[in-house]
Amino acid sequence: MSRKDSNRLTWFLIPIGVAVNFIGGTIILLLKLPIYLDSIGTIIVGALCGAWPGVIVGLISNILTAITSPNNLFYAPLNMAFGVLAAYLSKKGVFKKFIPTLISSLGFAFIGGAIGALITWALYGFDFGSGTTAIVVLPIWKALGSPEVPVTKFLIQLLGEFSCDLLDKSITIIVCYFILKAFPTRFLSKLPLGPIYISDEAKALDNE
Repeated sequence: MSRKDSNRLTWFLIPIGVAVNFIGGTIILLLKLPIYLDSIGTIIVGALCGAWPGVIVGLISNILTAITSPNNLFYAPLNMAFGVLAAYLSKKGVFKKFIPTLISSLGFAFIGGAIGALITWALYGFDFGSGTTAIVVLPIWKALGSPEVPVTKFLIQLLGEFSCDLLDKSITIIVCYFILKAFPTRFLSKLPLGPIYISDEAKALDNE
């Protein structure tokens, strides 16, 4: 498989990754659930094609959703970072086994939840956001007596956003794990990082 052909397939996968992100995010938005599922495409492309393709998928995805929800553009760096992290973990072989894959959701949740909470806090004038995580954050705030202390409110925002993102990324990363497992050997062999997911048995058969 030539480098030129590999690059062609990578560019072919980028719009597919964007479409997967858009479809997943739209379904969850319609269901009004406190998760996102809008980074599956980013992680898959990052894991199979490398950091830059993953970054491109994340950026384009957020640019498209920003057409109807302008604030999504401010969260584009998070989705781009998912692509970079996915490529790094893929090279380390993390996504080849279920338990390491599941544990990796903590890294994605930190990016989306902890860093995301800082963006939300600044974006909404150092106050709670009105997006998906508000479904969780506001009930916690009210249950604690609706404190108005800024530090307390931010910690509530951080707790709510990280909790939502941990759930989201756990589901996302499990879906990605099984998608990566489902790709045929011939397809994987044509991608920059695809050979990582080809079993030793399959490699032996190809060499015979």
